[in-house]
Amino acid sequence: MGFYKNIGALRSSQPKSRYISVEKTAFAFLDIETTGLYPERGSRIIEIAILSRNNPRFLFNETASTITDKKLAQQLPLLSNYLQSGVIVGHNVNFDLQFIAYEADRLGCRGPNVLFIDTLQLAKRLCIDIQDHRLLSLIKFFNISTNGPLHRAEIDARCTRALFWKLINKGGIETLSQAGIKQLNWSTF
Repeated sequence: MGFYKNIGALRSSQPKSRYISVEKTAFAFLDIETTGLYPERGSRIIEIAILSRNNPRFLFNETASTITDKKLAQQLPLLSNYLQSGVIVGHNVNFDLQFIAYEADRLGCRGPNVLFIDTLQLAKRLCIDIQDHRLLSLIKFFNISTNGPLHRAEIDARCTRALFWKLINKGGIETLSQAGIKQLNWSTF
């Protein structure tokens, strides 16, 4: 029976144990797109996608010419809620989380503490037979279809979701600990 009475309750909350099965965990697949690499130099978030196992949960789409502090500040509390909706999975997810943390701090918002898994780190550990661990290279390696152009948040999040399950299968991974789960403490990030 453990911590949760049923799988529905488990999937609606963040797991507290690193040894919970990946099959019983709610995941939130995250990707952002930005106008550049360095928020401290003025780069901005223009797209955010968070997907569940099957559907989009949160989508934010702007362009470099239409993004404003007001628009982004309105989305950050919603984003914060969705970041707590499961274990966050992203490819090079540290970049995404650092960018979100920077913007949240700049706009006077606080984010939640989150649990996350980085498919880049997981791929480096499991796919030692390939040298390039960029998302595009891994998509080709695992023969994952994209259904659209990469470098769009929703498309990249879908590809990351497919990649995650390919890596889980390749590595015979059963628990969050085996998948390399980490915790982000927002106040010290």
